[in-house]
Amino acid sequence: MEIVLSIGVLSALFFVGVQAESVMQNVLAGRGSRQMESVLATAAQKARNGQNGTGWGVYLSYDNTTKIATQAVIFSGNTYAARDVTKDLVFPLGRTLRFTNVSLSGAGVSSGVDHEIDFAYLSGATVQYGTITIANFASTTQITLPATGIAVRQ
Repeated sequence: MEIVLSIGVLSALFFVGVQAESVMQNVLAGRGSRQMESVLATAAQKARNGQNGTGWGVYLSYDNTTKIATQAVIFSGNTYAARDVTKDLVFPLGRTLRFTNVSLSGAGVSSGVDHEIDFAYLSGATVQYGTITIANFASTTQITLPATGIAVRQ
């Protein structure tokens, strides 16, 4: 009888643990897409405000093969290569976050591995508009970035 009771208690604890892991994965999945939306909005707002007297942008650092994200960098300047590195704001991204598709070539043809979004000084508009698809655990979210530079998570 004691063995049956012990097995029942252990089974219940296992079930609760599996459920808690699932809930935590859902929370982390939502946080990754919200963080990306916030990073894009921050850079666009800094450009619209004319902060530092330049355009602002975001550089998405991720592996082109595995699509695993490492960080997002908000930078001051018209391009990532010509930025003022002293103004960089680096946001580490979770190791479970993957950019399954990044198509930010505007009207041009995208290779699906675009890394940079530049927002114009005072208008916040961008020519690198398109979509970013983010996968985190079992959740997939798409962020649409129109030419106006105002990101929308779907």
